[in-house]
This record gives sequence, structure tokens and C-alpha cells, in this order.
Amino acid sequence: MEYIAKIGFIAIGHKDYISDDAVKITNNAVEALRQRGHDIVYAGHIAASPGEARAIAKEMLRHDVDGAILFLSTFMECPVSMSALREFDHLPFALWGTTMFTNEGGGQDSTGSFVAFSMFQGSLKRMGYEFISVLGLSGDAAAIAKASRFCIAAGAYQRLKRSTVGLVGYSALGIYPGTFDHVMMRKVIGPEIDHLDTYTLIKATENIGDEECLPVLDYLNKVARIKSTVSKEQLLTVSKMYLAMKKLCGDRGYDAINVKCQYELSQDYGMTACVPLSILAENGVTASCEGDIPNTVSMLILHFLSGGIAAYADILNINSDRSLKMSPCGFIPYSMGRDGDRVIGEFIPGFGFKGIQNSFSYKSGEVTLLRLVEDRCDYHFLYTAGNGRTGELRQGYMPAMDLDFDGDIDRLVENLSGQHFAICYGDYSIEIEMLAKILHIGCVRL
Repeated sequence: MEYIAKIGFIAIGHKDYISDDAVKITNNAVEALRQRGHDIVYAGHIAASPGEARAIAKEMLRHDVDGAILFLSTFMECPVSMSALREFDHLPFALWGTTMFTNEGGGQDSTGSFVAFSMFQGSLKRMGYEFISVLGLSGDAAAIAKASRFCIAAGAYQRLKRSTVGLVGYSALGIYPGTFDHVMMRKVIGPEIDHLDTYTLIKATENIGDEECLPVLDYLNKVARIKSTVSKEQLLTVSKMYLAMKKLCGDRGYDAINVKCQYELSQDYGMTACVPLSILAENGVTASCEGDIPNTVSMLILHFLSGGIAAYADILNINSDRSLKMSPCGFIPYSMGRDGDRVIGEFIPGFGFKGIQNSFSYKSGEVTLLRLVEDRCDYHFLYTAGNGRTGELRQGYMPAMDLDFDGDIDRLVENLSGQHFAICYGDYSIEIEMLAKILHIGCVRL
């Protein structure tokens, strides 16, 4: 189900400056955001006194808004805006001022909003507030886009606080960057991490009957070409594992799940988790593996910001053309693969792993890369954007992408803090920067 951010909109002005033009500019801003699909809570008038501003803010909070926009309709006195802000300053908020406008006579006119914006922004910075600044009229595409991105980032912030990530197993293969401080993750970033033993998943898998797998088998045959070397037993096992994961996610309220595959599943149980996780990702649950929770949370963030599916890949190489070679193991959501090229086959030989995997590459397109990095008692984002190109399968088996990224290779090398990066299609750089500001964490563009 599509998530629609609910944003409070509070308009502030001065009784001597409120005019028909100011009201029209204010209403146009509200309508522009609603046309972009945001649920805007607006009282319908401009507050001009501390008591009125406070009352409007209190009423707004009753609607469980994800964030708020303080819109300076005209020149105003700081105590009026501050009276509203003190009621909702625990929420993500944006300060929006407007520029001069063209009046009926064709001349340039002003509501005094620009002056109010400059004055109050300086005050807020002096007080140490973190907020998003927006300046422009509703006809200014850049201003509306920025305000809209704030709405998305504020929604993501609230969703992170209310989300749960299931961790089946623990960090795999001694991957230090995959470890995390549970309490700090909950406090600073938001998600609760629910730990389960791998046996819980195995037991749930074995409780699924063959008949229950028929719709899953039909789905796999529709989305991919299954190699003749893949047995019916293998397909039944991955189908059962998917259904078991789906049930666990539903029963325990997971927004995302990370399943440690090596070595409990890939060797001891005899079936890798690549295909089940890939199906799950197509059905609304952010899915990942190897126990790397910071990477899974990065994927969840991209899912919340983009509204689409997020995947991940390892950065494996800097190619001769200065592009990046990206490749996961056998996990890749099917809709992120190139049409007509999606194949399911046996897992890459030579490593002692048993099971089946996806053997197809990412489709081409604009992408965003993100990694949440845990520092000492803090976090920061590493991110970049660029153009992903379908790459050759790694070692003839593993999915891949070659990324022409909008960054600096030396900066990338200096800042690498883990091999896994979350991926989604589209450029969400600005939303990432806004979310970092809302979370009060660092943000490094590669």
C-alpha cells in the first residue's frame, strides 16, 4: 500500500500585511503540495497572534502529522511564529518564505515574507534548530519540488521510528561493518531489530505443504526462465522458504527482513535464500541477507524515500573506465532485472554452497546508492547517484551492474566503510540529505 505523508501546514502573518494576495499565495502553496499527492493539514487561515498560532499548532498535532511546514505568508513578528513552533518542534519541519510576486498591474509586489524568512531563519539557526529551508512562490517549480521532498523525508523519518526489521541469524562471515549497536540504532535511526534463530525459519519452512507452493511456482515460471538443471525439489524448497518468510513477516509485523544464509542455509540446510528473498522483495517487504543490518536499514530508507523496491550490491571493482562494478550474490528482485534476461539456476559452483540463485543482471537506469555507516556513538550516510548499466554476470553466475556514478573515485576509496550498498532506481539524493538533517547525522556524497 502506498504511504502518503501527512504534513501540517501553518501559515503565519501580520494583521497589517495580510491581503487577498497573501491569502491566494498561501492557498496556492497548499494546493500545489496536494496535487503532488501529499495529505496537507491546513486550518484555512493565516495566524497573526501568538495565541492563534499556538491554537492552530495544537489542533494540527491532533492529526498525527509526520512533519510540519511553517509558511510565512507575510511579514510577521518572531514571537508569533515561535509560539507555533514550540508546539511542534519535536517534529521534522520546514520554513517556507516567498519572494516578490507580480500584481494585477503587472508590477512587482511583496507581502514581506522574504524579510520574515530571513529574520526568522537567522533566529532558528542561532537557537540550534535543524530544519529545511524553502524559498519561492507556488509557481516556482524548484520551491515546490523541495517542499515536496521535505514531505517525503518527514514521512520516511516517522516510518523508520515505527518500523521493525527481522534479523534471522546474525552477522555472517565475520563482516564487522554488518554489526551494529541495537540500542543506538533504535534511538538515532529508528527501527526496532527483532532477532530470530535460523532454526525458527527452517522449522517454519518444513511446516509448509507442497500444495501451498503451487502459486509460488507459477509466479517463478512467469518472471524467469528456470534452467533444466534446477530440480522440482529445489523449487519446492525455495517456495516453502518464501512462504515461511512471508508468514514470519506478517506475524511479527516486519517491514524488512535479513536472513543469514552462510553457512546454515547454504551448506547445512542445503538451500540458499536468494530466490525466496527476491520474491519477498517483490511483495512489499524489504529483504536482504548476510546479517548486514546497516545495509538492510539503508534499503528500507530507500524504499521509504522512493516508494519503490530497494535492493543491494557489493562494490567489487573500479573498472578501467572509472565506473563501478556492482554485484550481489544471487539476490535481485525480478522487476529490477532486464526484461527477457531473467534466469534462475543452480548456485555458483566451487564454494561448497547448495541451492539455486538468480542469474541475471540489473536493468539500466538512473540509480541511487546509499549506505548507513555506524560510527562511534553516531551514524552517517554515504551516498551517490549515477547511471546504472547492465553488466556481465560476475563469474558467469552472479547479478551485476556497471555504475557511472556522479562522484569522485578517490573520495569513494577514502570513505568506503563496507562493501554493501543499497540500490534503488531514481535519484533521491536531496531526500537523503534532508533525512540526514532530520536525523541529526552526517551525510557524505561520494
